[in-house]
Amino acid sequence: MTRSGTNNHKKKITAAILLGSIALAITLFTTVADAAAPKIPHKPDISHPKGSSPWPDYGEKPKTNTPEVKAWVKSIDWSKVPKLPIRHTDSPGDPPECPEKEVPEKDCWWTCTGCFAPDDVFECPGKNEWGLTFDDGPEPGVTEHLFDLLKEKNLTATFFVTGMKSTKAPWLLQDTIDKGHHLASHTWSHSGLTTLTNEEIVAELKWTEKYIFDHTGYKVKYFRPPYGDIDNRVRAIARELGFKTVIWSTEWDTQDWQLAENTISSKQIVNIFNSALKTLPNRKKGVVTLQHDGDKKLVPMARTLLDMGMKKGMKPMSIAQCLNDKVGYNAVPALPAAPAPKKPTTPAPAPVPPASGVKQTGKAEPEVSTPTSPAAKDDKEEPISAPGVVKSTANPGKKSSASTVSAGLSVAGWTLAAVIASFVL
Repeated sequence: MTRSGTNNHKKKITAAILLGSIALAITLFTTVADAAAPKIPHKPDISHPKGSSPWPDYGEKPKTNTPEVKAWVKSIDWSKVPKLPIRHTDSPGDPPECPEKEVPEKDCWWTCTGCFAPDDVFECPGKNEWGLTFDDGPEPGVTEHLFDLLKEKNLTATFFVTGMKSTKAPWLLQDTIDKGHHLASHTWSHSGLTTLTNEEIVAELKWTEKYIFDHTGYKVKYFRPPYGDIDNRVRAIARELGFKTVIWSTEWDTQDWQLAENTISSKQIVNIFNSALKTLPNRKKGVVTLQHDGDKKLVPMARTLLDMGMKKGMKPMSIAQCLNDKVGYNAVPALPAAPAPKKPTTPAPAPVPPASGVKQTGKAEPEVSTPTSPAAKDDKEEPISAPGVVKSTANPGKKSSASTVSAGLSVAGWTLAAVIASFVL
């Protein structure tokens, strides 16, 4: 073999060693990052009290004669709930029909008057802020594509999920949170709330809250009434249960849901959104839009509308972000606290006599009892101790991660050695 051939052979061997070492280093450091990332533990509790009902049936309004609903109803101060009429609908589950006679102003019935209550969320405080929301999910095979779209554009959104659809894809609830998005409630069965009794409204809201909590550890704070159907009776019940109402800004309903039903064209939706965009220069605050999850046709439409809005300087974000709500939930799971060693409760064992001719140094090490972490004993939700503050605790996996980091550094050293060898060779 010629000198040139020998050098080439050496270079190939060196390159192979170098590439292999780099690949191993990258793999190991990726493992280190995963091991070091704090995990939020939550043991799902999908059981029910003895003798109580199972989850409400899919596609049906929850029953109101169960122990859970009776307890939830009892927790409400009904003196704070105005006595307004139950609205009429020809088709149960659909929004109500507006009466021919004028609706009293005190009802603040959004469906028929467009009335917003002072604590309704229907716009973002900051100019050009865009409260990006998707209703009616989760839907396997669709919701994931929305996640991908939002990740591509580095955006977050609020997903208003229904309880009944969540039962078909509970893993998507945790995925929503894990991918940095905001979970909120869209009731259990997607019925017009003003057409329901007080007890039915409680059941719709609380069963959805319970299902999300039992599968994620997060207790939702925001809810959107299906069809925007709300009046002061519904609002008062929601407030008593700890929820904040979110509707959407006037003129910012995209009507995209009709695309799934083939009752509107993509061009018409674009025209609707363009009309809304023309109002931006006159707005002092941001907007909350209405878009939907649940059908594959809605994903490319979401991309189109996002591109249109962002081109005009709009800043999409979740409802929690636009309201500067640091937590966005009524309760969140806390990281487990690292257990602190207790002082020994028993005397230290007597030192072992030294062997003949051997000098003893130091003292015997007493046993240290370690308490069980409080989080491991109790699966109940942790209340938020202060607005915008999530309990911060040590990562119990830190010790093992440190040893992995040490191993990673060793591999990095070998990589550097391979680089040096390549120059020598």
